[in-house]
Amino acid sequence: FDGSFFMVALDEDTVEMGCRYGYPVVAWHGGASAKNPSDEIGKLKRDVANTKFEVSSMLASDGIDFLFYEMDVWFLTSPKEVIAAYHGEEKHDILLSSHMKDPQSINIGVYSVTANERTKEFFELCILMAKESPGTHDQWIFGQLLLLAWIINETGKPSFTLTRMWYPPPKHNPPTMKNPPYYGMYNTMEIQAGERPIPTKNTIAIHPLCASPLKKPFGKKILAKELGSWFGFTGPDGDAGYYARTGKNRRYLWMDGHDSPNSYNTVQSFEFDAMDSESLIVNHADSLRWTMAVLLALARRTGRIFQMPAIISEEGAHYLWTVLDFETVDGMGIEYRETNFPHNKKSWHSEASPFRSVARTALAPLKSADSEGTMYVQHPDDDARSLRGGGGPPGEGKIRAWKFAEEVTEERALDAWWALHTAVPNVESAELLLVNPHFVSAAYTSTLRSKLSNKDYKPTVSEREIFDVYNRLKWCPGHKVVVKETVVGRSSAEMSCHGMGHHHSAFGP
Repeated sequence: FDGSFFMVALDEDTVEMGCRYGYPVVAWHGGASAKNPSDEIGKLKRDVANTKFEVSSMLASDGIDFLFYEMDVWFLTSPKEVIAAYHGEEKHDILLSSHMKDPQSINIGVYSVTANERTKEFFELCILMAKESPGTHDQWIFGQLLLLAWIINETGKPSFTLTRMWYPPPKHNPPTMKNPPYYGMYNTMEIQAGERPIPTKNTIAIHPLCASPLKKPFGKKILAKELGSWFGFTGPDGDAGYYARTGKNRRYLWMDGHDSPNSYNTVQSFEFDAMDSESLIVNHADSLRWTMAVLLALARRTGRIFQMPAIISEEGAHYLWTVLDFETVDGMGIEYRETNFPHNKKSWHSEASPFRSVARTALAPLKSADSEGTMYVQHPDDDARSLRGGGGPPGEGKIRAWKFAEEVTEERALDAWWALHTAVPNVESAELLLVNPHFVSAAYTSTLRSKLSNKDYKPTVSEREIFDVYNRLKWCPGHKVVVKETVVGRSSAEMSCHGMGHHHSAFGP
């Protein structure tokens, strides 16, 4: 749609964003501000409905065919071929999507229109009904008028009145429709409008829905990213976009563990000695919180992009954003990516390799009498060969390990490991840094909590940075780490914890 796209903005922030990045944007002013702050969501819904109908009416009246879609619709492929095929036929005026749960129920997140007398009158009637029945959902108005049009086209006369789910019923009931339009609907797999969209090879776009209105866009955006439908801005200079990144901008931090890479297992253990009952991580919520604090603090220290791990429990796999409030992560200036980011080839270094170079580090348990007292690093050779050969001939790179002297305290050992990530050039420059945080055991978190609560204790550099992140993070949903209802297969936008988390003190010791 080169040269024919424009955004309609209802708020100043969107107008400013559009102007800043050169997008064609129209500022559309809605109705008067809500008298009661609690009615802001209701006002927003009315503004969206009125704007949708009014802009559509203007375009149809000016004889301009158009495609409309809401900002929470993400396209995986172009709809132009389907639109051209449908509207190329006679009496094919409106093409729109439907709900995955109910294919006969329309969804007006996406619709295309042939401008003619029928569609001109249709949108004029939408505006009239919205004025006469301000409490009625815009989608219901749209659908009921399409039903009225279908009845008139089939029988020659209107045979029902608008009563059910009209608040209040309109004065013109039914309204006079002289030129009823003809409409069709996408297959529900083509435009997937639902709480849990599942893209297939036939999917054109996904439209994540919620049972209740979201106050923030994070949930829908992160779900679109997990499903691979996020487009991803390239950035002002093309080197620091969401997917397309180069040089120092392209450095990621990923959790490395015994069970599977980038997975935090809340049932099994990350300990070297998994038989040590005191250090087992078995659904230990505080170990999860401390482990994420360590990884995020290290990402901030190294200037890397944190890649969310999956959380594996006996219930299944869970997304971290259903548990951790990423608004607090935003507040610390830490960049992050969704769990499925590495599986999306748009993020890859090349067609054959996701990362150009990889390094990995580990630190032995710090709170155990029989601790090995070691730290470990594996990094690319000087010729930038990756561990898996993505940047040159296959090679395993260099492996280094250090055993701490007996007099080295756990605090100094942690500081040494912390410094390792920036002191070794080939570790610091590697595109992907795999970090094994298995030293954050249930036993060690007890020590960290004691230090944190002791006002007289002076933390080391690494502890201070970890404590700062730990104290800022907020969490959902409660005392349980994960629940059955939030497994990946059931994830929806409204499961996002963004802006709704609680400080760790709310969960007790």
